[in-house]
Amino acid sequence: MKGYLQLRVKIYYHELRQMLPAVGQLIAFLLSILYLAISASILTALISLSVIADINTPIEQRIIYQSVYLFLLYFLIRIQKNAILGLNYQHYLATLPIPVKLKHINTVLLTIVAGNLLLLAPLFLLTFIPDWATFISQIHFPIFALSTLIVAWLCLKNQSLPWLSLLFAPLVFLLGFKGNSLSAVGFNTSLLLLLVVEAYYEPVLFISNKVLRVTYYFQIRWIAIKKDPANALIRIFCCGLFIGLVAYVQYKIGQVANGYVQILSCWVLAIIIGSYQFDNEEFYQHYPHYLSGLLNQFRTRYCLDILPAMFIALLSSVAMYYCLNFSLIIITLLPFGVLITMICVSKFNRSFFIIPSLLYALFMYIL
Repeated sequence: MKGYLQLRVKIYYHELRQMLPAVGQLIAFLLSILYLAISASILTALISLSVIADINTPIEQRIIYQSVYLFLLYFLIRIQKNAILGLNYQHYLATLPIPVKLKHINTVLLTIVAGNLLLLAPLFLLTFIPDWATFISQIHFPIFALSTLIVAWLCLKNQSLPWLSLLFAPLVFLLGFKGNSLSAVGFNTSLLLLLVVEAYYEPVLFISNKVLRVTYYFQIRWIAIKKDPANALIRIFCCGLFIGLVAYVQYKIGQVANGYVQILSCWVLAIIIGSYQFDNEEFYQHYPHYLSGLLNQFRTRYCLDILPAMFIALLSSVAMYYCLNFSLIIITLLPFGVLITMICVSKFNRSFFIIPSLLYALFMYIL
């Protein structure tokens, strides 16, 4: 067992080292811009759990905090899925005379390492429940802790994002239930049942196979993203983490962030989302001849690249407008900033792609 565990651990760390250079520039950018918030972001899980564990937390805030928490946990483990399971070495691992239970135990241990604080913190807090009476009165939190385990399982088991439980259901609950019309136990129980359903049935596969008819380009691009999802998932993870930090600050200080903070938030998100154009450019360099025959004009290529990024930017803008009370004028910086960043990445590659969006942010600041 010890030798097999050492092998899995070496594979895990080797895969992580292979993944880090691909996102090195993004990490360097975040360190240079958000270096003061890095230490605070480490405690984001515990800060969020203090809100989630409180039985008196308003249902709207509970839905937002729990959904963001589970969403971040999913992507934190999902980007390490290849490393945890050793998928690049699965044929070799299959030849080893190791019992299936032992393989599962090693996978659980590596998943705990990958999920670290986000996965262990809810389970750790359960140990502080003094008696069964308190456990029953605070049953919403044990259900939430169980949901985190199922989310971690879904990360490794399913191929698609559990959008029904992590995206669609929270949005329906947020829009459909106001005040105290939905209890903490009711929300967590419903979310847990949806997660269990998605563990055995993936609705997104049914929709993609039966309903959606995407273009050949999007199909090819999606296959490329699924083959190496780290860059896209890390950017989504950073966006969610950043919005969560801003939401927590506003929740604690009890006021709306001023215009300067709003502009900075939109600008940072615009850089994170728009910088995904680097991956698009690399994709074109790998398949130039085939894509030149598939796409008749460069304008078509840029439009196809811009659509997914703009969709994410618009979703972030709507979330910040309704949940964080950002100014409607200021949040226009986000989609326009994403557009400027993507165009500058295409024109200047890695040189000066931040400066035009910075000038646009300064223009918004002056206004």
